[in-house]
Amino acid sequence: MIKIISCIKELESIESEWNDLFEESPDSNVFQSFEWNYIWLKHFMRKNDNIVIIAVYDDKENGKLKAIAPFFTRRFFLFLKSLMFISYDYSDYLNIIIRKNCDKEKIYSEIFDSIFLNSRFQKIADIINLKQVSKETLKPISEYLKKIKKINLNFKESGSCYYFNLPDNIGDYMKRFTSKQRYNILKRVKKAEEANIKYIAGSSANIDKSLFVKYLNIFFELHQKRWLNKGKRGVFYNNDIKKFFEELFISLFNKNRITLSALEINDGNIIASAACFDYADKKQIYLPGFDTGYSDYHPGIVLIYNDIKESINKKYKEFDFLKGGEEYKQRFGAVKRENYKLYLYKNKIIFYLYKINTFLEKEIKNRAYDIMHNLFKK
Repeated sequence: MIKIISCIKELESIESEWNDLFEESPDSNVFQSFEWNYIWLKHFMRKNDNIVIIAVYDDKENGKLKAIAPFFTRRFFLFLKSLMFISYDYSDYLNIIIRKNCDKEKIYSEIFDSIFLNSRFQKIADIINLKQVSKETLKPISEYLKKIKKINLNFKESGSCYYFNLPDNIGDYMKRFTSKQRYNILKRVKKAEEANIKYIAGSSANIDKSLFVKYLNIFFELHQKRWLNKGKRGVFYNNDIKKFFEELFISLFNKNRITLSALEINDGNIIASAACFDYADKKQIYLPGFDTGYSDYHPGIVLIYNDIKESINKKYKEFDFLKGGEEYKQRFGAVKRENYKLYLYKNKIIFYLYKINTFLEKEIKNRAYDIMHNLFKK
């Protein structure tokens, strides 16, 4: 049975079902949690946006929730609509959430049938744009489209993440490097220790909420300072975005799914920090930041080394740098996990209109920021 959740109140009513499904999904991550999706909708829904969360229930198990497709629609070119994942702009892995042992191909068929074929629902969207989709997700979508005529699929690799599997101890991890590489990393770690730079890993397991909020504000400042020094805006460039992440991170803190790792120098000053997600035996480094005034101590390298060491001590299985192909990730032994951007559409003209609209919207935002940034500098 298919049910479409179309408003915030309906979404709130299935919170416990979502949480139960999330915990039983073998591929779930924090980006698919109820909190992440719900808080994003609260902060970033536009006037003409529509919630289109497709819930799949199993009639044979007293209506047990089998899957959720967390979609919403957004208008472009005045009257056309695109269907996207909620939090498409701030999530590094997105997918349909499916309960363990369910038939994935059947689930995908039920969901996309409700969009393309089911006469009970009005036309939901003119184009579907799914970002940060895994390589494994391409197969069920491709198989489904073989059965449906006149639906085009256009996809390309986009926003890939970098990760590696963790060994049993830090010694085994360091064996992955050449002797020169090991020497350089450990030399920088020792230099930081000699300067009395201490590693902190703040989570709900060891700090209270007030201290977490204090560390969080420092993290925001460090991240923005790093990117402003490069002439770029950083993630937290306006108060609306900052408020979203503040509410989101506090919510994740309450569920013990986030750690703010940091380096503290002897005067009590925080010189580096990173927001790390801890879930399902994985540590994911979402956003780092550091004070460039302490570059001589290589705070980025020292912080990452300690984050890896802490993850190994906690017996985590995977360390994930998340989205972005920065060179330092590969230097730490990470390999690429491909993500894709998908477009599903019937009309090629609409596809090109959507691409033009996306380009123009991005350019306008970037130009507006550049103007404001230059005014601020003056």
